[in-house]
Amino acid sequence: MKILRILAGGVVLLAVLTLALVYGARLHDGPLAILPGGPLASGDFVDVPTRDWTFATDLSEIELQLESQSVSRTTWILVRDGVAYIPCSLSFPPGKNWYVEAQRDGRAILRIEGRRYRVDLIRDDDPSLVGFARPEIERKYGSPPSTEAGVLFFRIATRS
Repeated sequence: MKILRILAGGVVLLAVLTLALVYGARLHDGPLAILPGGPLASGDFVDVPTRDWTFATDLSEIELQLESQSVSRTTWILVRDGVAYIPCSLSFPPGKNWYVEAQRDGRAILRIEGRRYRVDLIRDDDPSLVGFARPEIERKYGSPPSTEAGVLFFRIATRS
């Protein structure tokens, strides 16, 4: 019986620490690895429109905050012919829903290598993106996540 109480106390302690970490991440300037974070507050804004995103071709991840939300997240970036895209698997990770708001209001801030960009996320249904994305995702990230529920692509367009 004493062992069960100790185990139960350990489980409760672990749950409290996990909740504190998740809540604490929301107070942080940007995401903490896979945990969503607070607004992207630091970094100089790039005020010149970015027409060529080739510099981001080999980057694995960037930080994204929708302007209609006070939370930021880490996401992937793909670049084809100088145009940048954010892919969004609808089945992984479970519970993801930022793409719903992005389709409604695509105004966002990206933080790439410490610099912030004001952008619009524009859903792009070009079927050739799937053919481009798979080998690019495998090159950059290894085995791609499940796409059973589908994949959306958001083209990145800078705002001044």
